[in-house]
Amino acid sequence: MSWKKAAIATVVGMQVIMTCTFDASAEGATVVWKPIPSVQPEFQHEMFPSEVPESGRVPSVIRLLNNIPFYDKYEDSGGPPQGYLAPQEVQVVKAGMPWSDTYNWWKVSTWLGDKWINVPSNALDVTPPKQVSLLDNTRMYANPNTNSPSTGSLAPQDVEVVAATKRWFVADNFDDGAMTWLQIHTTWLGDQWIRIPLNRIGTLHSLVPEKDYFMNESIPEGVGQITAEFISPFSSTGYRVETVGGVQWMFYRGAKIEESQESLELDTRTTLFAQPYSYGKEVAILQPQNVQVFERINNNPYGNSADEPIWYHVHTSAGDGWVNKQFADPIAAKPTDVAIELKSNAQLMNYPSGNWYKYAQASPQIIHPIRYWDDTLGNRWYQIDSYVGLVWLKLNPYSDHIVGEGFDPAIDMSFYTLYYNSAKIDGEELKFQDRKVGYIRDNTWYVSIPFLSEGFRYDKSESGGWTTFQNSKFGNGFRIQTGSLQATTLWNGKEVQQVSLTAVPQISSNGEIFLNEADVRNLFGSLIAKVDNSLTFTLQAYNVTALAIPASVDSEQLVLHVDFRDSTQQLPVNASPELRPKLTVEEIGAPPAEAVQTYSKWIAPIQWGMAFFQYQAAKPLKIGQNQLRARLEISDRILWQQEFTILRTK
Repeated sequence: MSWKKAAIATVVGMQVIMTCTFDASAEGATVVWKPIPSVQPEFQHEMFPSEVPESGRVPSVIRLLNNIPFYDKYEDSGGPPQGYLAPQEVQVVKAGMPWSDTYNWWKVSTWLGDKWINVPSNALDVTPPKQVSLLDNTRMYANPNTNSPSTGSLAPQDVEVVAATKRWFVADNFDDGAMTWLQIHTTWLGDQWIRIPLNRIGTLHSLVPEKDYFMNESIPEGVGQITAEFISPFSSTGYRVETVGGVQWMFYRGAKIEESQESLELDTRTTLFAQPYSYGKEVAILQPQNVQVFERINNNPYGNSADEPIWYHVHTSAGDGWVNKQFADPIAAKPTDVAIELKSNAQLMNYPSGNWYKYAQASPQIIHPIRYWDDTLGNRWYQIDSYVGLVWLKLNPYSDHIVGEGFDPAIDMSFYTLYYNSAKIDGEELKFQDRKVGYIRDNTWYVSIPFLSEGFRYDKSESGGWTTFQNSKFGNGFRIQTGSLQATTLWNGKEVQQVSLTAVPQISSNGEIFLNEADVRNLFGSLIAKVDNSLTFTLQAYNVTALAIPASVDSEQLVLHVDFRDSTQQLPVNASPELRPKLTVEEIGAPPAEAVQTYSKWIAPIQWGMAFFQYQAAKPLKIGQNQLRARLEISDRILWQQEFTILRTK
């Protein structure tokens, strides 16, 4: 008996004891029932008691030794019973398992209809089964006493049971391996006694032979034929499995192997296994070919996904073995000529899915994949020819780089984290707990800047009538003034440029600044969305590193390349490019119209929720020294900025 079942039985038993205590009149009553109205709610279904006598696992008749309360539904046991059953034999409709527990629920047939009773094992008597199947050689005795001499031994067979010792079905400490005595009839010695474990009391039923594959080391090659099942009231159903090494007993069916005569086209490199198990021995790597199938498993749970449950037993030039189309190069794989810089060790895998490791790694290096494949989760896999053969790998989205088309990236940018703030919509106001953090004016939301600054990790300061909000970790910020449509963006505390606001900042009675949602979006570079009955504000933060901005070039223009790894959980790959960072390259002191601006271009998925993008900005140069500035920003929020000098030599 499981601990969970024991706990349920104990609680139910306590409920019966507490809610169904018999008074003197009930104990001595000659009537067999006393109706009491139920106060419990109606239930539309019955729960765990589900075994029926026809299954051979519960008896068809039980004898009650005490007055037992009954219920229309066993869920009603928390309230008073509908009546009592006097000591008597009752027909069983269904019961819980194992029925020999300290307490067990039974559904029994009465003249009032089917009723539920919860019976302690000491208030129950059950006739032993009329027949049991002996699974082993079993000693016989004239009396139920092992100290008496044995009268003989019985080979495995079905025997007729005529009696049993009192409470033969009760196991101490829920041990279904406890021994019990049964009296059986023989044609040559008359009635004799045998002593067998409770879990060996049952009947063996022949089955139509079924060939199965088992994940069990005790079965040679994992293949055996199920020929019978053993049904017992005291243990799980056992299956007799005949193997080349002899008979084995299993408590579960394996994966059914069926005969098949078909041709199978292997479109790509496919692994041939000794067994239908992906972690098992590999016989060979098969090149694309047509193979003959002679057996198949239609629903094999061992080491493959539900998408490809079929295993085929095939004849090949490398010998017989098992194949599964999941353990092959995907048909949709495409050739590629990109180069990848691994910055960390990459796990090499046999197949581009699951966890079928090659037990090898690629160390940091430049690799040149042969093919790539995108799985259904958005991960991109690359196939390489390694020191352990053809293998697949995924990139580390936070460190590895896809090398550009003949150019090394000058700047590297990657998603760092997400800052988040949310407020409930309460009519025409935004509320954060009891705090008012926004309101509607002219059909537009105005949002508290101090509220957003707290969630986005900005510090606030005031000087000379200006209010400054500065993110000390990432260096960006802005400065606004009451009544002014002009704001100033900041980078590392220095003013960068003037920007125009959609509406002047609003000041509440307590001095709190509110900005129009369009200005919130621009100054913070925030995404704003209505989710259920809330407005959510999200701020994607990035790490940016200048890798190799050249000091001189011998061409008419500078081409800056940026590698960019971004999260796609807030912004999908196909989102408007303007919602992602913008790259600007400008000459210091030149008119803004001469600046070069570009947005990211999607290159490839990296793994679920991450994708790889690239920028390319071409800035014309004059011969000699050029004073330039490069900047990455979302709306008016600066993510990174750097000034540099570059020499055009010709």
